[in-house]
Amino acid sequence: MSFINRKYKDSVFTDLFGSDRDGKKNFLELYNALSGSDYKLEEVTLERKVIEQSLYKTFNNDVSWEIDGKLIVLVEHQSTINENMPFRCLEYVTRIYEGIVPLNKRYAEKVYKIPNPDFYVVYVGKKELPLEQELRLSDAFYKKDESSLELVVKVKNCTNPEILPVSKNCDILKEYCRFVEIVERTYSRRFPRRSFKKAIEQAVSEGILTDYLDRKSREVINMLCAKYDYKMDIAVKQEEAFQDGKEAGIKIGKEAGISLGTQQKAIEDAKSFYENGVPLEIIAKSLNMPVEQIKEIVAQI
Repeated sequence: MSFINRKYKDSVFTDLFGSDRDGKKNFLELYNALSGSDYKLEEVTLERKVIEQSLYKTFNNDVSWEIDGKLIVLVEHQSTINENMPFRCLEYVTRIYEGIVPLNKRYAEKVYKIPNPDFYVVYVGKKELPLEQELRLSDAFYKKDESSLELVVKVKNCTNPEILPVSKNCDILKEYCRFVEIVERTYSRRFPRRSFKKAIEQAVSEGILTDYLDRKSREVINMLCAKYDYKMDIAVKQEEAFQDGKEAGIKIGKEAGISLGTQQKAIEDAKSFYENGVPLEIIAKSLNMPVEQIKEIVAQI
């Protein structure tokens, strides 16, 4: 069963490897490269899995497909790696499974089979990172032990197309990475649409994503505008939250006799926890602070 809700805006990544007419083929080429598998399009059953985006609000930068009993979740990052991705993927995959398993089967005696999950982050940012790394849900636990719950996200640093950490050649990913590079270099905050049009023209002249950009130049410009508007909105909100949180933290710290450095660290940790859905009581416990102080900090976000 496919469950699709389009209350969000696609990114170019999501469209290219998901929604586009060639999305299935592009996804399979990328997944083969990331995983070392050798799936053939004509030999596999592929079904897109898309849910309403509570994780990314109104902007979507992930791709999910079910392929021969496997559930593959790809997430793109173009700025910095979010170390809370395992928790986000846990929430995300749970919601996908809720759409797969019928309500009347969840309490049946016989097990209802679900696809094996596999999680990847495709990183195309500017920060220097290892070519490959893993993020684990257990890294977020209070104590490292033999807990039964684990989720592993494989991070692939694809910033430099010449040294992509993939086991096979993947032309579509190389072209996408080059397109991102062109967009970032030509972007103008004053004239965004004009700069995106220029980026598309340059990419086509270099033979980058030619068919895709010829077919969907207007849609791509709209997706890029939405994405950069979203990034700008997030940046503004983060700055406002930082300033408000700083003022609140200084006030709280003075009352508690805590140093400014310690205050700021607690503020940042509290904001990070809160923005990732951690309950206030747990934030307070983890930071050894009263719940009321946490409420005062997050109220400014």
